[in-house]
Amino acid sequence: MGRLSIRVNLAFVKQFDVELLKKVPDYDGLLRLVCDISFKTTKGWTEAEDAIIDTGAHTSLLPLSLWQELDVKIISDHYVRGLVPKPECKIDVKVGWVTGKIIDEHENSTPEIKFRAFLALVDNIPLIMGFKDLLERYHIDIDAMVSKASIETQ
Repeated sequence: MGRLSIRVNLAFVKQFDVELLKKVPDYDGLLRLVCDISFKTTKGWTEAEDAIIDTGAHTSLLPLSLWQELDVKIISDHYVRGLVPKPECKIDVKVGWVTGKIIDEHENSTPEIKFRAFLALVDNIPLIMGFKDLLERYHIDIDAMVSKASIETQ
């Protein structure tokens, strides 16, 4: 008998950049795909955290105050950089293993999954879910025209 697949709903949020709207009034909102994720600690599980699903991110990124509470195995020191290659634009991180599960408003959840993540040494960054060891394990269905998205275990 095969394993049953589990579908977990994702959500879209629309954010508005006021400065951009002043310059380009018909720009409308900026659409983001988001999920809720709970992480394993040494004492149980965290409350669900809002995370951005970034299909352009190869690795997940966690802010300092979040990952310090988790059951983490540190692998290495590293850094991340955004679009600007200047040395002053890099953020120092640790690379580590964390365990989490993506959940939705109906209490559907993926099985717990261990994945590598960049662990930021600062808090002023968003929680980002990337592909390495995490999103690459799921079928992802995105239909932005009707604001529906989900991930499904196989």
